[in-house]
Amino acid sequence: MSDRRPTPRSSPRLRADPASQTPFDQGAAERERAPGGIAHEVGELHRLLVESVQDYAIFALDPDGYILSWNAGAERFKGYAAEEIVGKHFSIFYPKAKVESGWPEHELKEAARVGRFEDEGWRIRKDGSRFWANVVITALRDSSGQLLGFAKVTRDLTERRAAEEALRLSEERFRLLVTSVKYYAIFMLDPGGHVATWNEGAERAKGYKAEEIIGKHFSIFYPPEKVAVRFPDFELAEAARVGHFEDEGWRIRKDGSRFWANVVITALRDGDGKLVGFGKVTRDLTERRAAETRAIANARHAAAEEAARHAADVARARTEQLQLLTSALASVHTIPEIVRIVFKEAFPLMGVDAGSLGVIDDAGTNVRLLAETGFDTPPERFRTMPLAADLPMTTTITSAGPVVCRSRSERDRRFPTTAEVLASFEVSVVLPLMSRGRPMGALAMHRRAGERPDEPLTDETLAFMQSFAQQCGQALERARLYESERQARRVAEDARARAEEARTRAEEANRAKSEFLAAMSHELRTPLNAIGGYAQLMELGIGGVVSDEQRDQLSRIRRSQQHLLGIINDILNFSRIDAGQLTYNPGSVPLREVVDSVRHMVEPQAIAKGLVLEAPECPSELHAWADRAKLEQIVLNLLSNAVKFTAPGGRVSIACDAAEDGQVRLTVRDTGSGIPEDQLERIFEPFVQVGRSLTVSQEGTGLGLAISRDLARAMNGDIRVQSTVDVGSTFTLTLPRDEESAKGD
Repeated sequence: MSDRRPTPRSSPRLRADPASQTPFDQGAAERERAPGGIAHEVGELHRLLVESVQDYAIFALDPDGYILSWNAGAERFKGYAAEEIVGKHFSIFYPKAKVESGWPEHELKEAARVGRFEDEGWRIRKDGSRFWANVVITALRDSSGQLLGFAKVTRDLTERRAAEEALRLSEERFRLLVTSVKYYAIFMLDPGGHVATWNEGAERAKGYKAEEIIGKHFSIFYPPEKVAVRFPDFELAEAARVGHFEDEGWRIRKDGSRFWANVVITALRDGDGKLVGFGKVTRDLTERRAAETRAIANARHAAAEEAARHAADVARARTEQLQLLTSALASVHTIPEIVRIVFKEAFPLMGVDAGSLGVIDDAGTNVRLLAETGFDTPPERFRTMPLAADLPMTTTITSAGPVVCRSRSERDRRFPTTAEVLASFEVSVVLPLMSRGRPMGALAMHRRAGERPDEPLTDETLAFMQSFAQQCGQALERARLYESERQARRVAEDARARAEEARTRAEEANRAKSEFLAAMSHELRTPLNAIGGYAQLMELGIGGVVSDEQRDQLSRIRRSQQHLLGIINDILNFSRIDAGQLTYNPGSVPLREVVDSVRHMVEPQAIAKGLVLEAPECPSELHAWADRAKLEQIVLNLLSNAVKFTAPGGRVSIACDAAEDGQVRLTVRDTGSGIPEDQLERIFEPFVQVGRSLTVSQEGTGLGLAISRDLARAMNGDIRVQSTVDVGSTFTLTLPRDEESAKGD
């Protein structure tokens, strides 16, 4: 196709065919075409209009598509001046692929066929650059319908298309983003709360597919209790009111399971501010919440462990302090020395600012202060107090229990008479000083107001005070016993001149000796218990890792402590029996239960030595009338001795039956080395131990059998022994039979 065509004025296609023209008034036509005529004026306006438009390319084509005219807008869009482009084919503006496909000719054919053709597509400027154009081609025909050419209007839409494409890409990216997110449920609700869209994250979190959930109300995701209070409606109302709403709580999946979710609901409005729906973003935080819960539990556990370690450290420090104070009290023998330890050493450790120590006088009617310290005003009128007075110290002594006032108001309400003397003190603790189960005095301790805010009167501190008061009472009793013992010695010396008086004083001295022995036994038990306690703490690894060798050594320490404690207990029991201080609680005791209980305690020792331990079942109707605890002590002693003095491979047995004269009988036999006949009575003497084999020494104090026979005789029974050397021994315990059980036989 040629690039140039004849100018429009010489083109035969624009000349009217005289034969085809419709007759009309030739004169009128000539007048309209004449300069200054109406047609001339209108045509001139149209020409000026077309040529002046710069936002549209408006030009004419002949029927074959060659350019006949060119306006300023065309020059601006396409870059060609009129003289460069008029006469060229309009396909010059099309991309090569469009030209090769015959698209320009197709446009003209369609415009000629239907009157107009509109299209959008890429077009080419003079410099080769592309622009996106909207093109409208209109067929131009004369009054007879003959095609004269085409009018072509082109608009540059490159910027608009770029904006639309950017918007489309943005929307597509957003759509892809929303639909592809797996860890967030992102969907839309209509204004009524019905699900309008659904993404993969929503399906993953809630279990519903899009076709299952779209159109349903979003309250389906909430627990029944939330739905009942219309919480979903509240969320939408708040989001509509303020723009968004955020919440965390339980939500429901399709399968009914619950998950912990963070929810953000955003109100969506159009350009006029009209609510068109809501955007809802839900995140499953179940694992995070579980992790937080575990972290909190771990923190609490760590805090509990730290608190336990701290408590153990405090307890260990308190125990060490108490041991030091106990040792100090054990090293003195007079009341002034005891008072010094209490006031100078114990009070500072316990945070005591003031205190006093009082004891019951010899008449047993008044409490007399031995000493006091720390008071702003000396308590002169309280140096001697009737036991019947309503005072902290007298109340403690008469009730044998502590008086604890944790505030001044509490103390003043209970004991108004002490308000003036104790006005400077906020906390008061008064503890009884006990001696052999009876109060002998009291120890009062006070703390000032506003001091030691980090050291309150805790239960541990109070327990420490009570333990110390117990030790203090024992120390005072020991001091009294020492004084009594010295007095008894003086009386005994004077008794040489007066026989009757000497006998009396000797008895007093003997009682003092027994009491002193009892007190000393008490004192020895305290450090022994501490030894056992610390050994146990070390075995448990409280102070660090313990090796097997160290554990074995600690076990030996504990066995030795237990053995020594047993010896002291025997001495204490014997001293009590000798002083007549034991009390008995007789009742009906089934012998079967006693034998079974003791057999289980001794059986491990017998097995360890390879002995056969026989214990036929006692008849159920055999009941002794005795103190059960003391009966078990006797049987345990007899059976333990039998195991101790029987060589490995031997045999030990225990049996029970009814004896004559309304008694029951327990018999312990062994195949041990036996006891010589001349020693049979000596084994029941205190502090005498006669071995079954005279060449072998045995552990013990020699008090077991003495205590056992004394206990049996105190319960109206007895213990007898028969023995043959190298054959064995038989110990027989007899006790009164319960008369009611005898009647039931």
